[in-house]
Amino acid sequence: DYRLNKNVLPSYYNLTIGIQGEAANPGTTFDGEVNITLLTTQSDVSSIRLHKDAIDIESCVLYNAAGVQVEQIANTRLTFEQETQQLTVPLSQALTVNQNYTLYFKYSGTVRTDTAGLFSVSYVEEQTGSTKWVLLTEMQAINARLVFPCFDEPALKAQFELHIRRPSGFNSISNTKLISTTNEANNRFVDHFDVTPIMSTYLLAFVISEYRARGDPNELAIYTRPEFYNYTEFSYNVSQRVLPFYTQVFKQSYEELGNKLFQYATTPSFPHNSMENWGLVIFKDKVVLEQVGYTDGWIQKEFTIRNIIHENAHMWFGNSVTLKWWSYVWMQEGFARFYEFFVGNELYPEYQLDQQFVVQKLQHVMSTDALNLTQPMTSPEASIQTPADIDYKFGRISFAKAASIIRMWRNAMGETNFDQAMISYLRANHLGNTEPKDLFNHLQRYWPASPYVDLDQFFYDFTQQVGYPTIMVNISMQNHMVDLQQSRFLYNRSDGSNDTYRYTVPLTYTTNLDPNFKNLTPSSYFHKVVGMVRIYYEEPIDWIIVNIKQSNYYRVLYDTPILNRIQLALTKEKHSGIAVENRAALVDDLFNFAYAGMIDYEQVFEFIEYLSTEIEYIPWFAAYDGLQDVSKRLTPQQLVNFEKYLSDITSAVYRRLGVELRWEDTVLEVYNRNMQVSWLCKYQNAACNNDVKRSFERNAEKPTPDYRETYYCAAARTTGYDRVLALYNNETNSNERQLLWRAASCTRSSARTHYETEILGDQTSVALKTVGIAQLYQQNPDSVNAIYSMITEDIKRLADALGSWSKAADVLSEMSEYFTTREQQKQFSDFIDENSASFGAAVSTLKTALAKVETNVQWAELRLGRLVNFLAKRNGAAAVGLTLMTTLLMMMSSLLSVLFK
Repeated sequence: DYRLNKNVLPSYYNLTIGIQGEAANPGTTFDGEVNITLLTTQSDVSSIRLHKDAIDIESCVLYNAAGVQVEQIANTRLTFEQETQQLTVPLSQALTVNQNYTLYFKYSGTVRTDTAGLFSVSYVEEQTGSTKWVLLTEMQAINARLVFPCFDEPALKAQFELHIRRPSGFNSISNTKLISTTNEANNRFVDHFDVTPIMSTYLLAFVISEYRARGDPNELAIYTRPEFYNYTEFSYNVSQRVLPFYTQVFKQSYEELGNKLFQYATTPSFPHNSMENWGLVIFKDKVVLEQVGYTDGWIQKEFTIRNIIHENAHMWFGNSVTLKWWSYVWMQEGFARFYEFFVGNELYPEYQLDQQFVVQKLQHVMSTDALNLTQPMTSPEASIQTPADIDYKFGRISFAKAASIIRMWRNAMGETNFDQAMISYLRANHLGNTEPKDLFNHLQRYWPASPYVDLDQFFYDFTQQVGYPTIMVNISMQNHMVDLQQSRFLYNRSDGSNDTYRYTVPLTYTTNLDPNFKNLTPSSYFHKVVGMVRIYYEEPIDWIIVNIKQSNYYRVLYDTPILNRIQLALTKEKHSGIAVENRAALVDDLFNFAYAGMIDYEQVFEFIEYLSTEIEYIPWFAAYDGLQDVSKRLTPQQLVNFEKYLSDITSAVYRRLGVELRWEDTVLEVYNRNMQVSWLCKYQNAACNNDVKRSFERNAEKPTPDYRETYYCAAARTTGYDRVLALYNNETNSNERQLLWRAASCTRSSARTHYETEILGDQTSVALKTVGIAQLYQQNPDSVNAIYSMITEDIKRLADALGSWSKAADVLSEMSEYFTTREQQKQFSDFIDENSASFGAAVSTLKTALAKVETNVQWAELRLGRLVNFLAKRNGAAAVGLTLMTTLLMMMSSLLSVLFK
């Protein structure tokens, strides 16, 4: 039994944490004392069960409400079960029901190095070269028990009064305002913090460091290393905008939640990008630091914006209103992810985050949700018990799928209704704990009566049921009648998944007769018990688009006549008004239908020829996402035709963007150029490589951080290798050095020199060596044979350079992912046989990789045959046309020379 019983409930923790050692060496242990105020809810309570993990109890005492000792419990009487991490405190006499008691522990623990509980990280101060230490906490999901004995479940909320005993030279911050500091002997101080709001144990946090604050330490501040102070200006400005905006959205200010203080702190090491501790959000350094010229590009700023907005949302969804149990993680993370993009879009519209959400989150999580390993958003509470179970819920489904479903609800019920439902839900459950039915009650209260939908069924289908449907669209009766049917989308129907699931689906659609891509309100619902939905038009239609702006969580498969007409519409002026999200959805859906074997890749490539008229980033993002799976499986010989195809379909966007930055670029144009140059130059597009070569030779200025790696990589591929390598050798910024190393490793003509001199050399770390090898073939996929031969001609040199045969096996295993022919497979098999003794136990890594090569080659043989023929025939026709045109021009030239002789 991993769950605590509820016969006693905590209401208040008075906690003191003492750090040993000095600021220069804070040590590896801490001591603690905690007084936990408890209320008994049942009679005859003869023992108290709570959590602890990896802390040693020194003494345990029970007091009554008046502070009089009831009994001291000897350590020998305490029992601890490691598997459930539960400590049982036996009592000599039963507690009185509905009475308060205080349970006191004195204990000690370990300052960890694994970023859980209370842990330490170090950094080197730039100016002095001195090693500095930061001690900080990460208690989510069940790591508070590593720091103090507690009732470590989210529903068992309480208030916390924290005291930090620390050496001089350090300062400390926590969830709430610092009230006072007392001076103890021997250069030791105790910081006393204000009482927190009622909250869950996992939200308690503190940081002990030499950090400096930007902003008002009593209101809003960002704490980081003193030398990083100038890097926090942008993130601080974002934070100043976000909290007031949430006040408008939720009609409830942050201060009204119960905490006047809001702080951010950074750390060199953390298990996640960030953590939403109430009043003290902790970020990895890379999330909120913008260094001019290095990490202040659009991509970094977007990363900062989204993370700050996400964690701020948790003050309402998670901290004030908290899940009852970890089986409902999506009720916090899904809303934070949703607001991350849609509040971000309101505050920073230049990033077009509403459109980016579709390709970055919704389409990506659909890939996970089409597999047997997917999970429902809401798991039965009894099924989530162990630490592994709880960790399992923190994944794409709880974040991205939940955000996609929330977006669907918002669009289906209308933004105003949705906002009112959220305001009502947050107010009704302030400082409480909820489960999905509590949220659904408020959504139902504000859901419009028309069109009718069984809301209980609708909510169930997408939260308790896994997966999502494909809506199949067919046209008949001389283009007057459209029929819709549904089935669950799966990549592999024989993988054990239940393919009989059906879903209650909001239907939105528009046609060429009156195209409207703004109205996201469903015209009706496709109820799961209905076999078919039929739509009739008085006038015949040319095309129909179902699921406007991919507002709802499903794919759409059009029959061939409609798909052909949609493609024709996309090639017309302004793509016939078809929304950019739908253009991306068409592309993404087709690639996924082909991956699942529902259509052939030839049909996908025929359709996406429309991209030759497309200049927007969002559809191109979807296209390149789909092209990755195909391009990795094409042989070096087949890549010649693929490059020609890629050159043709990128004609408009490449003509628009080129390889050089412009001052008038929009954010998404910056992103788009980055993507286009990366792909075109990698697949040996002559125009791209020549343009980069000329640009690099005449331009000595650094490109912006967003574009730098792509540009330098493309330059190193041509004639710029020596210059890029020199930039790497002369650079002092560690992150920039890594970027320049990756870029230099894109070289083609100097690949052998780079491998033998730089990768095998003594001056390069093992981590950079492995990255460098991967860049050589990943950025030059047509050269994988040459790179493989170069490495395996003397494999011992590589094993020596990497320090082990195991690491050499890892390198070859990763490279084998790019093997696409039977010849490569045989070469790899022969190599394993010849060198198995040298690799020892690591040969198993190679054999696993060889089996994957067989799977990959089989997949390509099964799925890509018609596509390869299509590309060859297409380019052959183009070659014939070019030859004919050349002949005609020569004949005309001869005729003209005769006429004007």
